[in-house]
Amino acid sequence: MEQLRDIKDIVEVHEHSLETLIGIVILSLLVIGIILYLYKNRRRRRKRLSPKEIALNSLKSIDYDNPKDVAYRFTTNGFLFINENNQKEYKDIEKELLVYKYKKDVPQVDKGLENRIKMFIKELK
Repeated sequence: MEQLRDIKDIVEVHEHSLETLIGIVILSLLVIGIILYLYKNRRRRRKRLSPKEIALNSLKSIDYDNPKDVAYRFTTNGFLFINENNQKEYKDIEKELLVYKYKKDVPQVDKGLENRIKMFIKELK
């Protein structure tokens, strides 16, 4: 028994494994949440439409039963798409639409003009 003198009493070891596990889980969830938020924001920013795309969508959704709406939408949004090839056609249509502007009561848009507007919009890209 004399040889066993260097054995010491039981010492309490502080174990922090539960707190460490909870910290790692919370930190992992936080990092995953930040990554998902940034990914969704990047996709949302990428989907923003340019002014030309907004104008083209507006032109494609013209209600031809409302002649004032046709006149104003075509002149404001069609202006963005003028180039050397379609400038004359745009000016001609704009002159014909002048009848439907600035008046309280206007007649319906005639079929010939409506078809020309539709063809103009169809040629836009």
